[in-house]
Amino acid sequence: MAGVSELESALQMEPAAFQALYSAEKPKLEDEHLIFFCQMGKRGLQAMQLARSLGYTGARNYAGAYREWLEKKG
Repeated sequence: MAGVSELESALQMEPAAFQALYSAEKPKLEDEHLIFFCQMGKRGLQAMQLARSLGYTGARNYAGAYREWLEKKG
């Protein structure tokens, strides 16, 4: 998926353009589980806040970040 720096424009793309660029279906505003994460937690939180500001009310941040996920062996 996109990095935080391109997230805003990515989430505002038309679904077909998003699919063509990222080879994935564009999340829907009503999706309940749109999870963001990063290595330490800061960028994941920023991404979640940005997505919510764009109307993605189901956006969440995995607060433990990648490190926690890795420690728990996924």
